[in-house]
Amino acid sequence: MARAAIWVAVVSVFVILGADKAGAEQVTVGNATVVVKTVTGLFEGDLRQLKLQDDVYHNETIETEAESATQITFVDETTLTLGPSSKVVLDKFVYDPDPSKASFVMTATQGVFRFASGKLPKKAYKINTPAATIGIRGTVIEVAIVPAGLSGEDGESAVEIVVTQGEAKVLTCEGQEIELTAHQPAARISQGIGEACLER
Repeated sequence: MARAAIWVAVVSVFVILGADKAGAEQVTVGNATVVVKTVTGLFEGDLRQLKLQDDVYHNETIETEAESATQITFVDETTLTLGPSSKVVLDKFVYDPDPSKASFVMTATQGVFRFASGKLPKKAYKINTPAATIGIRGTVIEVAIVPAGLSGEDGESAVEIVVTQGEAKVLTCEGQEIELTAHQPAARISQGIGEACLER
């Protein structure tokens, strides 16, 4: 009887630890404050259709269908607006009073979006695209990832970046640095499109 009780206790500990581990993986980073038509979230292989005020999670892929859109408001008041046929991955979000630990990393692979930074330190933000990595400095930016065949440049894809407020530092996949400010608010990058930037 005593051995059975010990076994039940051991199993219970593993169940609790497993539940804690699963819960720790699903970290809420914000919620969907606007949802138009069909917007999906993919997290750990589970696909769901987002509804208004649904939470979104660290490492979740958010995707909009044609004629759909969404806006996500993060816990630091950063906002991300996705237009039709767009796809981003919320790679990392750390909201920490220690500026050296705060971090926001996002990967955009297709479509159009608008990003307005929130309360995290300026250097905490990084946006990866197929052509460049974007660091923002208290900024509102608009990004369009133009598929091959629509860019008009020898069938290559292109990434268009427009700063409407603040500044952005762009590092292309080929290592070129571009500073975007009010004096040079836009850039179009069509060379070096590939996976290299997305792996940084």
